[in-house]
Amino acid sequence: MTTTSSATVGAQTNDRPSRRVLVGLAIVILVFFAGILATGHDISSDTKLADIKGAYDASETATQIGAYAGMVMVALLLFFGSAFRGALQVSGKTWYADSAFLGFGALAATFASWVVTDAALWNAVNVGHDGAIRTLAVITDAGFLPLMASMIALYAGTGLAGLTTGALPKWLAIASIVIGVTAPLGPLGFIGFILLPLWLVAVAAWVKLDA
Repeated sequence: MTTTSSATVGAQTNDRPSRRVLVGLAIVILVFFAGILATGHDISSDTKLADIKGAYDASETATQIGAYAGMVMVALLLFFGSAFRGALQVSGKTWYADSAFLGFGALAATFASWVVTDAALWNAVNVGHDGAIRTLAVITDAGFLPLMASMIALYAGTGLAGLTTGALPKWLAIASIVIGVTAPLGPLGFIGFILLPLWLVAVAAWVKLDA
């Protein structure tokens, strides 16, 4: 009985993400992120109807591939968030790691909502429903609001966890907190979004994985 219990505890203790897994996930997310930025559409409530229709003048196959890629990005964020929470807690347990994980979940949900809205816009353009196009453009324009919340929890939670447990270098933990604090400050909030893929690679490479 004692041997079995010791083996079980040992297995649980060793169940932590490897550096290769963290960095690998971060790099794949970076590639998907770059693809999303390169193929995305800058649509706002005051964008001309003709410009919206022109932006979504794509085949159904291309639109489906883009939507599927977007959902893969969502899943990658969830996997990374889960693995990264485990990495943050190697140096010590802290509820800030849970805040960071929830931030990844909120970010994934935000990306998912963008993919759904994007697919709906294509469909509205495809069927020629001008009223739906204008409505979806207004919704798209407000899509940055949940992004702010996810950036606060993700960056600030990671930074505070890094400072509390020493899981991250002090400079990276403080920088993460600063980026998180700027998230609700209008245009400054997009700094965290633009830096996100590079930041993921940085925290994956620098997080302490030895207790």
